[in-house]
Amino acid sequence: MSVLLLLMTLTIDEASLRAGESVNGFPSWEERVLHQWINRARVDPQAELANCAACADKACYSAKAPLFWSGALNRAARFHADEMQKQGYFGHDSKCVVVNNINSLYPTGCDGAASCACTGGSLTCAMGGCTSWAGRIGLFGAGPEGEIIVTGRDPNTAFYLWLFEPANASVCTFTGQNGHRWLILNAFGGLGAGVAASSVVDFGNATPASKIASAAHYPGQADSVEVWANWYDNSPPRSASVVVDGQCTPMTLRRGTQTNGAWSANVTGMGSGCHRYYIVFTDASSAQVTWPATGSLGIGPQSCADWNSSRTLGSCSTSGVKSKRRSVKR
Repeated sequence: MSVLLLLMTLTIDEASLRAGESVNGFPSWEERVLHQWINRARVDPQAELANCAACADKACYSAKAPLFWSGALNRAARFHADEMQKQGYFGHDSKCVVVNNINSLYPTGCDGAASCACTGGSLTCAMGGCTSWAGRIGLFGAGPEGEIIVTGRDPNTAFYLWLFEPANASVCTFTGQNGHRWLILNAFGGLGAGVAASSVVDFGNATPASKIASAAHYPGQADSVEVWANWYDNSPPRSASVVVDGQCTPMTLRRGTQTNGAWSANVTGMGSGCHRYYIVFTDASSAQVTWPATGSLGIGPQSCADWNSSRTLGSCSTSGVKSKRRSVKR
């Protein structure tokens, strides 16, 4: 697999999607997992990096606030994954001059192919006509801070290729060796992931939309599935649960702290069929906070919608929360 990254100073702010909901297929399940895995790592980098023998800079990282979701960065990242696949290249800068109205064309009016995405069709970088990675993100209305890319679409594999990239220097700064890890653990604001034949994460601005910063399940479907969610608030939650097909399963704090932590639960019997779920936390004022804000996410085959507006309610206990640490499965 190939991996590349770039870094740039943050420029403009951009509003995130309403917490956890999907708009016209954005985000996908893989994109949600990348978001959640990044936030899970940020609350306790030392736990995540304990198994990275080649990370000479591992002592440089400390807990950080989560990164919130950006719809504009999501679209920019997936477009780049699609244009790389359709145009047969791997790199940060686009392979042509991208049309100025790509944000309105993609994805229904243009799938990333040069015939619709490029001014005058295909124009190679060697001819001096490329849109830079930062300029491309700007076409989607987002402010770029950085970008990481890798071939392959499995989110768990992609994430750990980035996080565990070898670095033989312990210097605590962004370098060509540790840049993917540095962005994942030190970027600020927000992100959007895009997955096709390659996986892309664009970092930039986003507006906090919920005390639940992110949530996802992995693997996509199996008899036993792990559901994860990140909580970020001044006060600990009174309870945390995942509701699957109307049945409540308590979630346990596995990473970080009760005010900035990653919570998880195992759910079983998920090996076949489509199962709808949502996350519900009860905050310090006894108000319920859910992810997604409305509707539910899906565990199941590709035909099982990642998000839809249906929700089977469950009556979950608010008697307290559990705290436990353990190794993250990879």
